[in-house]
Formats: sequence, structure tokens, C-alpha cells
Amino acid sequence: MIETAPAPTDLASPRPRWWLLLVVVLVVGAGGGVLTEWAQGVLDDPWAMWANSIAAWCLPAFLVGALARRPGTAVAAAVATEFLLVGSYYAAQLVQDLPVRSSVVGIWLVGGVLAGAVFGTAGAWWRRGDVPGATVGAALISGVLVMEGCYRAQAFPWQGASGVVMAVAGAVLALLLGRTWRQRAQVLGLLVLVVPLGWLGVHLVNGAFAAV
Repeated sequence: MIETAPAPTDLASPRPRWWLLLVVVLVVGAGGGVLTEWAQGVLDDPWAMWANSIAAWCLPAFLVGALARRPGTAVAAAVATEFLLVGSYYAAQLVQDLPVRSSVVGIWLVGGVLAGAVFGTAGAWWRRGDVPGATVGAALISGVLVMEGCYRAQAFPWQGASGVVMAVAGAVLALLLGRTWRQRAQVLGLLVLVVPLGWLGVHLVNGAFAAV
């Protein structure tokens, strides 16, 4: 039997109720930042680094983008989620009287805009079901996990085990997000492009932090 891709989602189909999207943004954003700060203190190394992860904060943007479905709404919701993640994370640190540098917060807010725009759109593309867009969206979110896992395993040998597991999780996510075996193969193939681009992004982020 020849496997065919499902028809694209009808763009005229009802959008999620605005209040449901708002609740998800608030809960995932505000809760995720606090959860990140808490998990960093309770997880043992090297697994504590999973709570100090760029890829982990890209996942909520993809989630709300998929829920929003429309690219414009998806970007707005994803950027708001990223801002709440940053704000609640540093608020949790301030409550503990930990030092917080405004320049560092600013870098993460800029990163939140970029992550929200890219991964919110990726989530919307994947949800709509259009084959090219859905394939690219799945490759972006799974690729960021594979990239960070490989980066951690290579750049920080003591994080090797957790890095390998994160990379494998990204590959598994690529398979789960694919709707057909052909699409899954295409998503995995696109990782060849996504992973190096993500690697470059990590170095740019590190450079920004080194400059402040």
C-alpha cells in the first residue's frame, strides 16, 4: 500500500479559543521559568544541564505555535511565552537573593524574540499539516535538540551522557512529528542543515555573553 500524506488542515477551521491560548501561554511561560530554576537545584549533574537548556525553552514556543495554528498569532503567543519564561526565571532568582545582571536578561529577551518567531512559526506550520511547511517545522524543533545534545557531548565531556540522550530525544521527536515514513525521512534529512545552523547560533549566543 502506498502511504500518502494527509491533506493540509483547512485554514477556515475554527481557531482555538483565545482564552485557552492565553491560559497555555501564562501557565507554560510563567510556570516553565520557575520550574527551570527549581530543577537546576535538584537535578544531579550532568542531568541538571537539561534544565539549563536553550532547546528546552524552544519547545514551549513550538507548543503554543502549534496550538495557535495561524503564523501571526503563533509568533505573538510564542514570543510572549518566551518573555514569561525569562521573566519568571529571573524573578525566581531574585526571590532567592541571587544576583541578576540586566545585560544578561536583555540578551535572553532578544533571544526570546528570535526563538518565539522561529519556533512559534515552526509549530504553526507543523500543525497546519502542509507537507513542506510541516516537514520544515518538525526539522527545526527536533534539530535544535539534536544540535544541543551533540554540542554538550562534544564541548563539555562531563555532560557527554546527557548530551547523547538529548540528541537521541531529538531524533525520536523527528520520527514522532512526521506523519508518514517519507516525511520522517525528509525531517531526518533536513537535520543535516538545521544542526550546523543551530551550532552557529550557540556560538553567537556564547559570544554575546562573553561581551557583557
